[in-house]
Amino acid sequence: MSEQNQTQKQITEDEASLYDRQIRLWGLEAQNRMRSSTVLILSLRSLAHETIKNLVLAGIGRLIIADSDVVTEEDLGSGFLFREEDNALGKPRTDAALEQIQSLNPLVTLSKLGMDSFEGEEDKVVEILKKEAVDVVVACDLSVRENERIDTAARKAGSLFYAAGTYGFTGYVFADLGESYEYVVNSTDGLSMKILSYPSFSTVLDRSNWAKPSGSPFRGLSRNATRSAAPATILGITALWEYESQNGHLPAEESSLSALTSSAESIRTALGVNSTAVPSVDSSLLTHLASHATHFFPPTLAILGGLLAQDVLRALSRKDKPIANLLAVDSMSGVGTVGRWSMMDAQNAQ
Repeated sequence: MSEQNQTQKQITEDEASLYDRQIRLWGLEAQNRMRSSTVLILSLRSLAHETIKNLVLAGIGRLIIADSDVVTEEDLGSGFLFREEDNALGKPRTDAALEQIQSLNPLVTLSKLGMDSFEGEEDKVVEILKKEAVDVVVACDLSVRENERIDTAARKAGSLFYAAGTYGFTGYVFADLGESYEYVVNSTDGLSMKILSYPSFSTVLDRSNWAKPSGSPFRGLSRNATRSAAPATILGITALWEYESQNGHLPAEESSLSALTSSAESIRTALGVNSTAVPSVDSSLLTHLASHATHFFPPTLAILGGLLAQDVLRALSRKDKPIANLLAVDSMSGVGTVGRWSMMDAQNAQ
C-alpha cells in the first residue's frame, strides 16, 4: 500500500473515531458530505464565533474565514476566538482566530481571505466563490445591502447562502438554498426525496412580492394560526432592515422609535397579518430594537449561533428539511418563529 493510501486510511480511521456519535446519528453518507464541504464565513463578529465552533466540531472539510478588521477591546469580550492572554488586541481578526479554530479540530482545513475580496464587483465575488469551490456562504452580522449583494453572487456561483445577525435580545437566520434544493426525509414508506425552491434575500424584501400567493408568511391565517405563528419578531426585524436601508445604519437610541414603529405597522399591513390577532406590533419589542439593535448579548449569540450551524450542517448533509426560510428569535420572551416567505411548496423528486 502506498504512503498516500496509508495516510488516507489513517485519516479515515481518525475521523471515524472522532465523529462516531455523529455518524451514528446522521449516517456515514451525510458525514462524508460534510467532510468534503467548504464553508465560507463572512465577518468574524460575535455571532460567527459560536457558529464556527459548531461547524468545526461537526467535521466540515474546509473553513474559509473572511474579515478585514483588527481585534478591538470590544472584540475581546464578545467570543472565544479573541483572547487577551493571546495578545490578540490589534491583530487582524483572521490571524487571531485561526489558531483558536484549529485547536477545536485539527482535521479541518483552514484558510483566510480579506473582506475586501467580497466588496468589489459582483462578477469578482462569483469568481472567488467558484475558485474556492464554496458550498455554503454564511454572512454574519452584515448589512441588508451586503446580504443582498452576496446572496446574488452566491446564487450565480451555485453556493448555498445563509445570512444571520443579532439585534440585542433578538436575531434571525435567513436561508437561500437555491431554486431547486433536494433533501431526503424519512417517512412511513421509507426514504423520499423532496425539493424546495428558495427565493433570494432581495425577493423576500421586495414589497411588490408580498401580495402574491406565498409572498407573505402570514396572509390568510386565522386568528389562532396567526397567534401561533408569533409574527411580532419577524415584523420587528423586517422593520429594522427597512430602517437600515433607508438610513444607512441601524437605530442606536429610542429617538428612532417613532420611525421604527411606523415602518413595522406598515409592514404588518402589507403582509396581511390578521389584525384581530395582532392589532399592532409589540411596543416593548420595538423599544428594545430601537435602543439595542447594535448591542450583542451572549445568550442570544449562543442560541442563534447554534441554530445557524445546525441548519448549515443539515443543508450540507441533505438529511431532513432545513429552515424555510426565515427564522426569528426573541430570547427575551423565549419565542422562536419560522416565516415561510415567497417559497414554493416541497415536491416529490421524480
